[in-house]
Amino acid sequence: MKSGESSVFLVRARRVGIVLICGVLAVAGVSVPAAQAQAPANPPYRLKTEPADLSAVQNGDPLRITLSGLPKGAKAKLVICPKDVPDNLMKKVYVPPWPKDSTLLTRVQSYCQDEFGDEFTGKAAGMQSMERVRSSTSGDIVFDTTIPRGTLRPHAVAWDPLYTTYEKAVNPGDKFPKVPWADNPVVVDPATGAKTRRQYSFTCDENNPCTVTIQITAQDATGKTVTWVDESLKFTPYLPGIGVKGCQGIGRNTLNASMPERLGRAAVAWNQALCAPTKADQPANIVSETEDTGLTAFDKGTSDLMITGSGSALASQKVRSREYVPVGVNAAVIAAVGWSPTDVNDEGNPLGSKLAATMSFTATELAHMFTKGGQNPDANGRGGVFKNGSPLVERNPALSAIKDGQPAGVIAVNRRAGYGGSPDFFGVTGESGPGTVPFALSRLLAGTAPEAWVFPALGEDYFGALSGKSPGVISDLSVLDPGRSRVNNVDAKTGQLSVRKTVDNAVVGRGADCAGGCLNWVITDLATATINRWTPVALPDGKGKFVAPTEQSLQLAADSMKIGPDGTAETGTVTKDGAYPLTFVEYMAVPVNPLIDATCKPMKEKQDQLKAFAGLAAGFGQALLPPGMARLTPGLAATAAERVTKIGTGTAEKACQEKEEAKNPPPPGATGVTQAANSSLGGPSGGPGSPAGTPSAATGPAPAVAPTPESVAAAKNLAESIDIPKFAGAGALGALIPLVALVILATLPSATAYLAAGRPVPSWLTRAVAALIALLRRKPSAGVA
Repeated sequence: MKSGESSVFLVRARRVGIVLICGVLAVAGVSVPAAQAQAPANPPYRLKTEPADLSAVQNGDPLRITLSGLPKGAKAKLVICPKDVPDNLMKKVYVPPWPKDSTLLTRVQSYCQDEFGDEFTGKAAGMQSMERVRSSTSGDIVFDTTIPRGTLRPHAVAWDPLYTTYEKAVNPGDKFPKVPWADNPVVVDPATGAKTRRQYSFTCDENNPCTVTIQITAQDATGKTVTWVDESLKFTPYLPGIGVKGCQGIGRNTLNASMPERLGRAAVAWNQALCAPTKADQPANIVSETEDTGLTAFDKGTSDLMITGSGSALASQKVRSREYVPVGVNAAVIAAVGWSPTDVNDEGNPLGSKLAATMSFTATELAHMFTKGGQNPDANGRGGVFKNGSPLVERNPALSAIKDGQPAGVIAVNRRAGYGGSPDFFGVTGESGPGTVPFALSRLLAGTAPEAWVFPALGEDYFGALSGKSPGVISDLSVLDPGRSRVNNVDAKTGQLSVRKTVDNAVVGRGADCAGGCLNWVITDLATATINRWTPVALPDGKGKFVAPTEQSLQLAADSMKIGPDGTAETGTVTKDGAYPLTFVEYMAVPVNPLIDATCKPMKEKQDQLKAFAGLAAGFGQALLPPGMARLTPGLAATAAERVTKIGTGTAEKACQEKEEAKNPPPPGATGVTQAANSSLGGPSGGPGSPAGTPSAATGPAPAVAPTPESVAAAKNLAESIDIPKFAGAGALGALIPLVALVILATLPSATAYLAAGRPVPSWLTRAVAALIALLRRKPSAGVA
């Protein structure tokens, strides 16, 4: 090649290279700077949402929107609009000609800025017209709100011909307010004589996607203040709730599985991992009920399995022989919900910020908070723990930042305690009904703060025979107000949705009640708090060091808890320093004797289904646990593997006998229950009360089966269902999903062999699968660079 030709070739190659690089950058979503000669544009910024994927969110789900990179003094406003904002406006002029106005800001203000009725809360959506300013601390504008679902209030749109209230000009001399483009005549109802016109409205639901428009105001490069609209955030809101997807539904061998609501997401994931790849029948029908009711249903054979966090402690009868298989580690928590003026805006004034930092409470403070009443927190209510200058307030910046009279009318102690003037809610709530959460909490407080865990002496009308006495160990939050009259210790609600609705004002910072700060408190479990983005408080360990509930502190606690006679870890017995004291282990109660039909004959196929479901939950199902629920420790995993092998090892005759006896159970203390042969958390080598140990020797697992065309196809099916229903980030990095499903299918035979041999699935394997699934749940958020 000649030198001239060579130089031409190099120039062309360089141009091709530049084109390719630009193409790659464009596909990857990296911005290429605009040409310097262009006129000043809107200030650059970045937009992020949590969750990132809004294509299948649920009404009431938490949503964080963050705008970064805007200049000092920037502000923004959220307005809910349809997916495509109508473009039918006439320009706001009063004499002809009448040009069209397609400006997006004007369209949003005309069509969308009215009250949006939210179905979940039954009131105006907190997101609508929410305004926030830039934080001088982070440089960001942050919106913490919830996903709306509902309908915009119908209203007139003056400058849209189809929805205007102006009369039509028909004569040559007609002038404004008569206009020639008006096309919305008055319609008279022939029956009532009522006169109406068309009004504009829209609905946001699973069939009607919508847009979260963001009106941004900031200074451009020339110092001019500009306002523009970002309409990139599209969302599709579904009704709240969870359900198994991608399977055939209930079948002949579907199990009845009783469990509290907190286990719903885990059970859905376990179901789908088993049935979605081949679109088989659903393995387990999830029956959401209180733990005492579920244990009774299991004992009588109405349910084939039951999940509880406290073993047999809440059982009213114990006839059926059972094994308690550990399936996860959870914790009772007191979650803080709301806002506090802990931030500063660009003008140096306090800026309300969503609670994020972990607060710390002593056991004594909690005991006073839940027994001394929610009324009059400025006096003796809540034991006075929220008063100005109290140790609790001084210890926690989010509490001390709330000041009297900032803004005018704010009474700080009321805001901290959660009292907002409502006659039926005084700041503390949780789920009613017997459960592990109140059982664990009260057991801890009764044992560590007995002098504070006492009702005030207000008489029998308020506390019955317990006036001036301790409530003791309880299993239902409702009994903290036992009398005819209430002091509103805990305003317990039925079900998680009712609890979420109760604290919605504090969640979104709605109205004047949250100006200057507002808090609510929820007694719940860590998995539920994490899903709802509520912030649990830290509690003291045995040495008084405050410990927050994390996977590490939960697993540390689980390995130190005392093992009870039924083979389960007893709540309130955490002994290790650095361990979270309200940790509990979620157990799946499974029958030792076979499942039988009405004629007492064994149901082999259903029995196999039960063992597969329990085996998955104790094995690969650990990778599918919801956020906030910790995986089993090695000791618990060994116990789980051992106990799965005992499912159905008894006799049909014994199962039939138990079924009859459970109809008329013996009195407490004379049960027919067969306890676990080994109650140690450490597997076969441990004993009651022992820490996690080393599992006994067992035969090695069978070799993994090589992938086949059929398994690859099954992997594809599993990939499509691995994260259903769509939680935050579902559907991301789709190209990697088949790989994850193939990994699960390729290693599942080995995992099954481990469990069949009474050995746990190696923790590295479940962690690897969990890490891959976590990767799949991540997705770059929408935005502008």
